[in-house]
Amino acid sequence: MRRLVVIAPVLLLTAATFFSGVRLSYFNVESQGNEFVLTWETESEEQVDGFELHRRTSTTNHNFLLVDSHPAHGAKRTYTLRDDQVFKSGSELIDYRLQAVLADGSRQVLILKSVNYTPTAIRRTWGSIKAMF
Repeated sequence: MRRLVVIAPVLLLTAATFFSGVRLSYFNVESQGNEFVLTWETESEEQVDGFELHRRTSTTNHNFLLVDSHPAHGAKRTYTLRDDQVFKSGSELIDYRLQAVLADGSRQVLILKSVNYTPTAIRRTWGSIKAMF
């Protein structure tokens, strides 16, 4: 009986994830100069209103902040977002989190991806100057 109590929640969580309205094909983060380009594609988007992309760095007290949101366009479509605010943070480790906003208003975390970013001294200085204005 104990075994069933432990296994049942795991099976329910797995089934809920598998049968939820959205599945990712891929999620990529590439560095291009002073920005990161994030791209993703979905296998399915049933009951999905849109997507939210969040970023977390050491300068945000390790809290995720909303970078941008996109309305859903349907499965097998590529989404692209450019994050040009990274060099202002001065952080070396950046975490991105992609969430689906479902039709009922709930959110489903699809993926969490960490990237290393080491800005040059010039970029850090320029980022500090720009942040003042």
